[in-house]
Amino acid sequence: MSVFHGSHYVGDDIVARIGDGEQWKKVMGPVFVYLNSNSEKGDPRALWEDAKATAQAEAAKWPYSFPESPDFHKASERGSVTGRLLVRDRYVSRDNMPARAAYVGLAAPGQPGSWATESKGYQFWTTASNTSGEFTIDNVRAGEYNLYAWVPGVLGDYMNTTRVTVTPGGAINLGDLLYEAPRSGPTLWEIGVPDRSAAEMFVPDPDPKYLNKLFQNKDRYRQYGLWERYAQLYPTDDLVYTVGESHHSKDWYFAHVTR
Repeated sequence: MSVFHGSHYVGDDIVARIGDGEQWKKVMGPVFVYLNSNSEKGDPRALWEDAKATAQAEAAKWPYSFPESPDFHKASERGSVTGRLLVRDRYVSRDNMPARAAYVGLAAPGQPGSWATESKGYQFWTTASNTSGEFTIDNVRAGEYNLYAWVPGVLGDYMNTTRVTVTPGGAINLGDLLYEAPRSGPTLWEIGVPDRSAAEMFVPDPDPKYLNKLFQNKDRYRQYGLWERYAQLYPTDDLVYTVGESHHSKDWYFAHVTR
């Protein structure tokens, strides 16, 4: 419980609040632990690739059929939700645009963005098509949800105010959904891309003694000790970013750290 409902990444807001006399239960798992091995002269990275392949194979088996607890719903007891998400931003296009690669999910009814701190219920997420904005969320537990989404490159949070009631074996098609991006006028300037990631910002080379060869190219921001590099690169003054001259990939540090 302390791991699944910990506050390490988000803070105390994500901790489930159980009221006096409230009855609550939630299935967490099954949890799969995989131990592999290799010869002493083998490439250690082969272990990593083997573990990733095994994880993908296990993910394809979900929801598992072997749990006997009635609280773990089998595939036949779950439903699906499909639809297409469009974005309206008249400062970008006169036409509605497909919400390419949008993150679309079902979570407990709430407010736009409330899914981020909701931990008592179940959530089911998918990524919309990178071309059409169409999405499918399979294997959803029966229950009542709101549909939430956010779109890379577009500010704000989307929520469909019509509640979605999923039934066992049911298939719900929500059709076309429209997210109107929050605007007060055209964009004057921006640093980076509003995609909830700092991966496009400047990520320095790590200290050689901390180098992890798995993250030399992709996900290089995961290298250990990068927070110390800021003070080394800017030993006396913080960075200065000049709009119109500087570029986020070279001039804006990917993390806000102290010197």
